Amino acid sequence: METQVINNFKVKFLVMVAIIMAFVGLSGAFSQASNLYKIQSLFLYNFTKHVKWENSEGSALTIGIYGNPNAFSEIKASLEKKMAWGKNIKIIEIVSPADMSKCHIAYMPQSNKKKIMDFIGSSDLSNTLLVTEGDLINDGAAISFIFEKSRMRFKISKTKIEQVGLKVSSSLISMGIPV
Repeated sequence: METQVINNFKVKFLVMVAIIMAFVGLSGAFSQASNLYKIQSLFLYNFTKHVKWENSEGSALTIGIYGNPNAFSEIKASLEKKMAWGKNIKIIEIVSPADMSKCHIAYMPQSNKKKIMDFIGSSDLSNTLLVTEGDLINDGAAISFIFEKSRMRFKISKTKIEQVGLKVSSSLISMGIPV
């Protein structure tokens, strides 16, 4: 009887340890994603300083985020109280291709590539800087975040930026990997 109580205690203890370790692992993964989106929000903010929107209507510079609630909440928390070009930054969630045309910057974190390609194909991207995660620079993105030797960098296409009616500074081109 006493051995059975000890064995039951060991099993319960091991289950609790496993649950705690799983929770710590998950919170670490959420923390890493959170840090990633905080870093990306700094990049996005710096992009606003180096890209010029000629037809910038409204009182806000709008950044839209597609398909990632964690990215949306982190970027919104980081940028919504900042200003660019004398305008408040407004963060919106992109849920349809039509939403992308309302954005100065449309950010599409890595998710379903086919869905992203469908959005790109059916959106009016004039006057919108399209930023993605992963290497989608050849698939329509003007800027794509990539990882190179465990370091976040970005590829940038001056041609694609100019095709949508935007002007980009040479300093931003030199900070990225031009394609």
